Amino acid sequence: MNRSLFHGWKDIFSFTFKQSTSEKNFKLATIGITVALFLVGAAISVIMAIGQQKDANKVSPIEVVHVIDESGMEVLYLDGFLESNKEKYPNVSFRMEESTVEAVSQQISKQGEEDIKDVILHIASKEKGYLMTLYLPEGSALSKDDGEDFLEQVTMVMEQSKLFSSGIPMEKLVLVMSGISVTTLDAGEKEKSLGEELVGLLFPMISALFIYMMTLLYGQSIGNVVSVEKTSKLMEMVLTMTRPYGLIFGKILAMTSVAIMQTVLWIGGFVVGFLMGDVVAGQVIYPEYNNVVLEVFEQLRNQDGSSAFTIGAFLVAFITICIAFLFYCVLAGMLASFADKPETLSQMMGYYTIFVVIGFMGAYLVPIQEKEWLSTLMRIIPVTSAYMLPGDIVVGNITVLESILYLAILLVCTVALVIVTGKIYKDQLFYRGTGLKDRFKRKKKVNA
Repeated sequence: MNRSLFHGWKDIFSFTFKQSTSEKNFKLATIGITVALFLVGAAISVIMAIGQQKDANKVSPIEVVHVIDESGMEVLYLDGFLESNKEKYPNVSFRMEESTVEAVSQQISKQGEEDIKDVILHIASKEKGYLMTLYLPEGSALSKDDGEDFLEQVTMVMEQSKLFSSGIPMEKLVLVMSGISVTTLDAGEKEKSLGEELVGLLFPMISALFIYMMTLLYGQSIGNVVSVEKTSKLMEMVLTMTRPYGLIFGKILAMTSVAIMQTVLWIGGFVVGFLMGDVVAGQVIYPEYNNVVLEVFEQLRNQDGSSAFTIGAFLVAFITICIAFLFYCVLAGMLASFADKPETLSQMMGYYTIFVVIGFMGAYLVPIQEKEWLSTLMRIIPVTSAYMLPGDIVVGNITVLESILYLAILLVCTVALVIVTGKIYKDQLFYRGTGLKDRFKRKKKVNA
């Protein structure tokens, strides 16, 4: 009876999948990590809300600022500080002093107050600019953080004071103080904000790092299973039900499916926790809470003509991750097929790690280079495209047509690798205990 090349792979897939998911350790790890990631996601949203609430309600305890001005500037624009910081510094008043820092400090201490909330601001002229120093009197109730926050705001006032003291007319000052920004856009393209640019750069890197961890973690497990079961006593019985191609394909596909299912549950736990934490943060903790992450994603998703962060982009990216992960799992299985003992398996998995690291580093560093031809090349080569494509699809770095084209290339390479792996696995089963060199010699004798 003729049997197809991958005959029996479904039975191997079903058996391996049930065997892997029925283990107690697998269930505990999957459920435990999912719950932990759910709590982490919820905690992130809650912590962001608490932080925003504290920043909104934070009022500096500083009351009197004793200013010793030795800068020589004609205008010290302190009113600008009061106007722009009236919410955070509602109790601040400035008092100009003519004496030294030591004298002012002693004068403050003699007031006999238990909680001193005065500070001394000394402004001096230097050769290369101006030096501002903030002093906290002895017995002050203020902290260094209070003083550092105050200095950051006063620095902006000093910049304005320098311009006002220059004698430049106000209409020209507006031009001098205005910033200059540059950007390059395609025709009809909408300009992105800084947050959108950062997400567009960081998300592909994060997705590449995620796939890298998956390939390292599960690739080693697949290598161990392929190597051990190749020499098990049940192999002869299994081969009566299927062919070596179906055996290796069904086993690798089952373990890949288990890994993807487990990972999806983990990611789902984190996302659900993050979204539920966002609801709790907005309704219970701080009604004016703004989730910066969701806002940036929404802005990217609403761009005209862009597929970034759409449902379709996430769906295609998920399919790409599955195929990319399958590619590396098959690669691990192929290299493990050469191993006939633990020492050889360790060497083969070392080669696998080299492929993983090269692919990850190429995909991780290419976005920084900002060279389109290099990015295109890395999206074609399967070793690097497995890491690059999911992130590029989600953030809209490539069009829908390009996504389908690159995905098709990766799929073809994966199928070709499956066939090659089945061939190697078959040869290893029927020529066990002989090296590659001996096997080739035997084939030559047969052909002769």
